[in-house]
Amino acid sequence: MDVSLFARLIPELLSRHNRVSLPGVGSFMAAEQPPRLVKKGRLLKAPCRVILFSVDESWNDELLENAFAAELNKSMPKPQDEAAASHNLALCIERAKREIAQFVVVVKIQFRQSGVFDIPGFGILKSDDNEQVTFNQSSDCHVSSHAFGLPDLAIKPLDAMAPVEKLYAVKNRRKISVLVYVLLGMLLWLAMLAYTAYLFRERLTPVLERLLYTPEERSIIHNTENKQ
Repeated sequence: MDVSLFARLIPELLSRHNRVSLPGVGSFMAAEQPPRLVKKGRLLKAPCRVILFSVDESWNDELLENAFAAELNKSMPKPQDEAAASHNLALCIERAKREIAQFVVVVKIQFRQSGVFDIPGFGILKSDDNEQVTFNQSSDCHVSSHAFGLPDLAIKPLDAMAPVEKLYAVKNRRKISVLVYVLLGMLLWLAMLAYTAYLFRERLTPVLERLLYTPEERSIIHNTENKQ
């Protein structure tokens, strides 16, 4: 009994079918799993087909038998005609059924003894006290033809707030710089205005008096100045 052959044939069949029966035990079931984030969003798992096991799917689909027989037929002598080819194939199918039956017996014995049956490179079958069987798929086993070999992608989280904070800091610095320049400009303008008013105070006095005082008030101011 070549366990490695089962470990190779079952995944190959599950890459093309959703179900492969293990007569007398149950069936391997394949389900599509889309890309997903794990480890708190730090790892993007590639799309794949995950393998489950169901004891309720007990009917024999003969996929494993036919695949096993096809492998055995490769080592048979090359037939001379169609009759010989059919005879060889029939022999291979009978042998495949015996090999699979023997495989199932070994699985059940291991279940009774330890509750675990390991298929290297494929996964581990586990049976509990209620004869419920579960399957843990090996990380080396891939059954999705369109995602085979696609690695998982490690993601380095970006500090999304840092660029925004930097942008606000730059904008704030620009606003402060503009405000400082405006204030300095206003102070300079006021200083120039005061200096100009001082230089031309004699000429500006009559103008300011006309703007600020009525004729009567101006007359009173001038009379007061003349008296002094």
